[in-house]
Amino acid sequence: MLSSMLCLLFSSLFFFNAPPTTEIYPLSLHDALPICYLVCRFIVDSRLGRVIIAIRDAESRARFLGYRVEYYKLFVFTVSAVLAGVAGALYVPQVGIINPSEFSPANSIEIVIWVALGGRGTLVGPIIGALAVNYAKSYFTGALPEVWLFMLGGLFIFSTLFLPKGIVGTQSIIDAFEAQRLKLAKFLRPYDYVEGGDGR
Repeated sequence: MLSSMLCLLFSSLFFFNAPPTTEIYPLSLHDALPICYLVCRFIVDSRLGRVIIAIRDAESRARFLGYRVEYYKLFVFTVSAVLAGVAGALYVPQVGIINPSEFSPANSIEIVIWVALGGRGTLVGPIIGALAVNYAKSYFTGALPEVWLFMLGGLFIFSTLFLPKGIVGTQSIIDAFEAQRLKLAKFLRPYDYVEGGDGR
């Protein structure tokens, strides 16, 4: 990734005959998501991540336990700014142009919908939400362009009302419910789950 950026930089500075940015950056785009995901996963799974989650859930308790909450918030803000900078740096070569309309509220709302649909409080959820919403956007802006924004609003309302924890969170609720059902079934009919039991 660094070598492709350096190649692009030197070609633009010294007017070398360099390949187009779409030939340089696809590998970088495919590398950036796993690298950023692994960095975030490392942070969340570390002791630092547990403190950040505690601050998210009960800031006053974390402060009472002696943690300097503002330092942790500053760290999270800095990491998110770095990730946003990487995303912006890779977005422009992919699309080919950047203009002020990219900073419209509709784009920010779309990112909120990615997170709401995929699952808040997870790392995989926003990725799944982004894939689902962008697939729908590609389809509906071609087939029914005049209703896409209404569909986006309806998707946000649907995910808020019927999927409050998003796709990933709903799957974890279903898995927990299934585990409780099996535990209850084993308690009520223990002979069905013992090897050689006849179920009577």
